[in-house]
Formats: sequence, C-alpha cells, structure tokens
Amino acid sequence: MVSDKDFKLLKHQSKGYDVFLQGEDAESGYRPDYVLKRNNEYIILESENATSRKTFIGGMLKAAHFLTGSNFGILIYVMTPKKNTQVSSIARQIKTYFDYIRDITNLRKIYVIEADKYIMNGDAISIDSEEFKKLSVCIE
Repeated sequence: MVSDKDFKLLKHQSKGYDVFLQGEDAESGYRPDYVLKRNNEYIILESENATSRKTFIGGMLKAAHFLTGSNFGILIYVMTPKKNTQVSSIARQIKTYFDYIRDITNLRKIYVIEADKYIMNGDAISIDSEEFKKLSVCIE
C-alpha cells in the first residue's frame, strides 16, 4: 500500500509530458492525485487503496468530466489489490460505466495497475513503456 502523500512525491513520467498537478484542484470539486500534461493532453493518475467499486467509478466520472471540450487524456488507477478487489474485477466494473459515458467525454483509455507492479524499487515505471503496457489492464 502506498500513501497518497508518498504517491504524490513519486516521479511519474511519460515522454513529452510535464508535471501539471500534484494533488491540487483540476476543476472545482476534482482533485486528482497527480496529473501530467502535454498541450491539451492529460495523464491523470489516482492511487487507490479502497475496495469500493463506487470509489473507482466516481473517480472515473470526475476524470471524464474534466476531459471534455478541448481536454483529452487517459486515467490510470494505481491500486492495492485486496482479497475482494483485484485489478481484473475493477477493470470489468469500470468498463461497464466507461462504455456508457464514452460518447460524452474525451477520456480515451483507462489503465488499472497494481501498486507493486507500478512502483519498483521505490520508483514509478514510465507510463509510455512496454513494461507498463504489459503489467496493466487497459480499458478502451
């Protein structure tokens, strides 16, 4: 399990993107854990230790709302799996609701990855790496 504070201190990276937010408001009522930005393209990262699917779906809806108009991007959930909450089960739950809102948002993809796979030896793996793609579940 990684705390929100520690997650925000990690060096999250993807080629060509700069740090945009580290726990600040993206818009009124929406404060993602970490956001990278390149022009009007965003990578929104959320560290999630909860086991409630409602938490994941609520976070997706907030990201989808932010990613409208001229804002485009992806959402990444870095989660700590529990006995009743695994990456695959969360991805299945999210997909149902993502399919429902897809036509009204510029949220293009959602990735779900275990914290222990995303953070190795105290460092976050690069989001644009093949390793990230292999270790995460992508919802398109």
